[in-house]
Amino acid sequence: MADYRSYEALQTDLDDDGVLVVTLNRPERLNAFNGPLRRSIRSIIDDAATDDDVRVFVLTGAGRGFCSGADLTAEDRSPVPVAPHDPAFAWSVDLLEMPKPTIAAINGVAAGGGLGFALLCDIRICSTEARLLPVWLKRAIHPDDLITWTLPRMVGLGRALHWLYQAEDIPLDEALSSGVVQSLVAPDQLMPETLELATRLAALPPMHLALTKQAVLRGMTREPWDAAGMETWGQTKALASADFREGIAAFTERRPPRFTGS
Repeated sequence: MADYRSYEALQTDLDDDGVLVVTLNRPERLNAFNGPLRRSIRSIIDDAATDDDVRVFVLTGAGRGFCSGADLTAEDRSPVPVAPHDPAFAWSVDLLEMPKPTIAAINGVAAGGGLGFALLCDIRICSTEARLLPVWLKRAIHPDDLITWTLPRMVGLGRALHWLYQAEDIPLDEALSSGVVQSLVAPDQLMPETLELATRLAALPPMHLALTKQAVLRGMTREPWDAAGMETWGQTKALASADFREGIAAFTERRPPRFTGS
């Protein structure tokens, strides 16, 4: 099992079910991105994506904020490290495509890049005390963290541009009804509900979750015929797995399945 205790400006906890909770830990700055936090995020995305002990990846923030975007006052404002010739926001694609379920537990303000960061996760559970604030244009900053891709696919072109142009708080009831967040809960229920969902997902077959996520993401920009090919490829791999045989055996024997990822 990898050691998840050495990341600067992050708190981490990996439980026995394979749920890795990653807490942005700059509460005095509402968890705004500075250089060390960006570097830690880059590292933990890479580490968790390739670690078989991590089955579900959960993001949240310490204190009153989820993430307030870039810390424009930080002494070290260096960007997320990327490979030579990669786009500056290539790390966003890596989080979006992480081959396991990802959940954002939005406990407080998610502004600018912090909002974009949350939208890279598969599922967002949001506190009723949170704020979703696409503030970029008020600061003369271009929207980033892939929100120009994620947001219109969630809510449609017109609504996405309306929110980005206005750069005001997204009403939480609209965020829920439009699919920006999947659940809106009282603050004291945020982590219990998030962890309950994460634990249920962690019990599912890891390879099958990864194949499903890949097919859905690729299908968002392809034709139905391409989706048929992706599903055929994924189904072939799934049917050849030990977890498929375990799923059938558990159903036949009327017991909970024990999926191992093989």
